[in-house]
Amino acid sequence: MKNRKLLDSFNNAMSGIIYTIKAERNMKIHIFGAVLILLLSAFYKLSLVEFSIILLAVGFVIVCELFNTGIEMIVDIIVDVYHPKAKIIKDAAAGAVFVSAITSLAVGYFIFFEKIRPHVVWLFGQIKNMLHM
Repeated sequence: MKNRKLLDSFNNAMSGIIYTIKAERNMKIHIFGAVLILLLSAFYKLSLVEFSIILLAVGFVIVCELFNTGIEMIVDIIVDVYHPKAKIIKDAAAGAVFVSAITSLAVGYFIFFEKIRPHVVWLFGQIKNMLHM
């Protein structure tokens, strides 16, 4: 079971990531959000510190989702019928993903709010003008 080559370890890790992206709807959502936030980071030319914090927040969510998928798989292998403790394990793992996502949203808010605000104000002004025509 142990990998003899470093390349095998990397391939196994990538297989786990690819499996999770293909199999888990929430991971697809997280990946979409990550791409969007990275594009916004480039558009708003974040400082190195801001961009590093964004990367950590995005990575935090992705890692939690990968752990959640692994924990769910382990529980499904060990318990093949409903068990209340198995539900608690799965719910706690999902809760970790939820906390990481909320934390990342807060980080994104603090970093992007002042940068995006002028564009949002302009957009609402345009909509207001269109409605009053």
